[in-house]
Amino acid sequence: MRKNLNRLYSVCGFAAAFFLASIAVVTIVQIVARQFHVAIETTEVAGFCLAASTFLGLAYTFANGGHVRISLVSQFLPKGAHRIIELWCCSIGIAISGYAAWQMTLFTIQSFDFGDLSPGMVAMPLWIPQSGVAFGLITLTIGIAEQATLIFYGKTAGYEVNIDGAAE
Repeated sequence: MRKNLNRLYSVCGFAAAFFLASIAVVTIVQIVARQFHVAIETTEVAGFCLAASTFLGLAYTFANGGHVRISLVSQFLPKGAHRIIELWCCSIGIAISGYAAWQMTLFTIQSFDFGDLSPGMVAMPLWIPQSGVAFGLITLTIGIAEQATLIFYGKTAGYEVNIDGAAE
């Protein structure tokens, strides 16, 4: 099960990287087109890519220890107290991200049902970029729940070790 979740986080991480690279591509296209006196509006598409990149990358970053964590107090506590604080923090994270995921999913469904279109020059159905945000939040909630489960059973959470090897 853990391998499948890590695979899901990796897929989301690669998708986030793809959308981040897409921002560069559409920006370059806009710059080159401007040199040929052709107006191409890519600001809205870049914004949609930014939203997808940001939210799809959350679970991957969290599960691999990339988010900033403040453990100034908890690092000096006994193991049992540290575990309780970690579980409490994960519970709060699950509640917040779960609520955000639920609301974003409802908002995306509502946009689909009403046929909402983006207000800019590119009349894109809004449910398309909203889907990336909703999926990213759902995946983050799953990721936090998985890490809480690991902590509950006395295992080391994945976010305890930063895979980038940055100094902490």
